[in-house]
Amino acid sequence: MIDSAVNDSLITSPYDLPDANLLISRADGGRVCVFVPDRVVVVIGKGSDTSAELRAESILCDRVPVLRRGTGGCAVVLTPDMLIASFALYETEQGKSADYFRTFNSIIIHGLESLGVSDLLPAGISDIARHGRKIAGSALYRNRLLVFYHAVINVSGGTNLMERYLKYPPRTPDYRDRRSHADFVTSLSAEGFRIDRDDFRRQVESEFDAYLAKAFVA
Repeated sequence: MIDSAVNDSLITSPYDLPDANLLISRADGGRVCVFVPDRVVVVIGKGSDTSAELRAESILCDRVPVLRRGTGGCAVVLTPDMLIASFALYETEQGKSADYFRTFNSIIIHGLESLGVSDLLPAGISDIARHGRKIAGSALYRNRLLVFYHAVINVSGGTNLMERYLKYPPRTPDYRDRRSHADFVTSLSAEGFRIDRDDFRRQVESEFDAYLAKAFVA
């Protein structure tokens, strides 16, 4: 009863981070947004059950905002130690969701590889991992006029806030193998890499523009 009452006190707000603007359909093919979160925030998926995914008491104690995004997947913690890369396609003939994850995750991987990061591989349905540990996760939203993708890249964040605010997820990829957040998630910094965030943004923007040029060729 106590846990239920605490969870009922948790207020969620609409997703309003910088890439939310990409959800507004446009007729210009596509747009990209790469940014660093300016604060700690918990973001839950479109269908997330807060009682199953969140440690509400800790979130309320620390006064951390909780946003509900329109994409799928489970809850995540965003911090200024992370990078978000988001892509949107408008009014185009759509393919399969798996194809978008593969294509857009490849843009993220290539962007990081251009800055010296090695041994990155797709993992599960929508993750990017290094040596079996998650370094980025992504989610997708689509309707008749829009395909929206965003990825969270862990640049230098630890897992202490994940452990504090998130329960073990109700849905996990097979490669997680029941590992805790601390054993499953890693960061570029922990793997020995330092990247320039502006260089990453420019590289991703360039790769996405090249993708658009091919996707929307007459």
